[in-house]
Amino acid sequence: METGKNKWLRYTLLALCSFVFVVPFGYALYTSLLAKADIDKLVPINRLTLSNYSDILFNSDILRWYKNSIIVTLGILIGNLFINTTAAYSLARLRYPGKSLIFFLIIGMMMVPYQVTIIPIYSMIVKLGWLNSYEGLILPFLFQGFLVFLMRQFFLTIPKELEEAAEVDGVTKIGTFFRIILPLSKGAIGTQIIFSYTGTWNSFVWPVTLVNDNRMYVLTVGLNTLKNRYFEWPNLTMTGVILLTIPIIIVFLIFQRHLVQGIATTGLKG
Repeated sequence: METGKNKWLRYTLLALCSFVFVVPFGYALYTSLLAKADIDKLVPINRLTLSNYSDILFNSDILRWYKNSIIVTLGILIGNLFINTTAAYSLARLRYPGKSLIFFLIIGMMMVPYQVTIIPIYSMIVKLGWLNSYEGLILPFLFQGFLVFLMRQFFLTIPKELEEAAEVDGVTKIGTFFRIILPLSKGAIGTQIIFSYTGTWNSFVWPVTLVNDNRMYVLTVGLNTLKNRYFEWPNLTMTGVILLTIPIIIVFLIFQRHLVQGIATTGLKG
């Protein structure tokens, strides 16, 4: 039984951690609302302005960058949900030769630093003629080893008796997957959505390596060019940071319950 003192200590630590994470975002939001004459000053609320947002929206290609980021993120997210989830189900439930070897190869892929794979992937993309294209930005990341591992571990926690009962009723493996397994996996799928979405939306190294056409910039790369253009105006730079962060906050607020549930119920069985 948790004592009052331990509960007070826990909530104090949580409040301190929250403060540490919220302060930088609060600073960025406040700075993004400052006029150029008020930079690095503490001003009352009536001095704050939205002019920086209108400057960014109408004097840059940020709407095109938003579109590119949305297309790339949704493409990778949909691919991850289909490929990672079906691959994890096969590794958790189906029997076929080489299954253990495939699983250990996936674990091994997770141990290889991402930076090591950039050059060979880039060489293949160049040979395929996919520079400055959605194909080059999306296809190399349709499969994520960590998310396959995450989903597999969750599937192992689902009782096999449910599938056996479905098999007795004449339900096929595919029917069992869609009608029984997926409805029970909302928490894990929500967790996968958050990881895949945030990782893709915030991606910078690969897009800046692959793309040199301003029309194909994703939001992270495009905002980096704004930082170079407006380096003497931190209010405009912070405006870009807020515009980049808002979609992530929205997605997290929608799926946070599934994130907690998915992490809490994903075991280490197998």
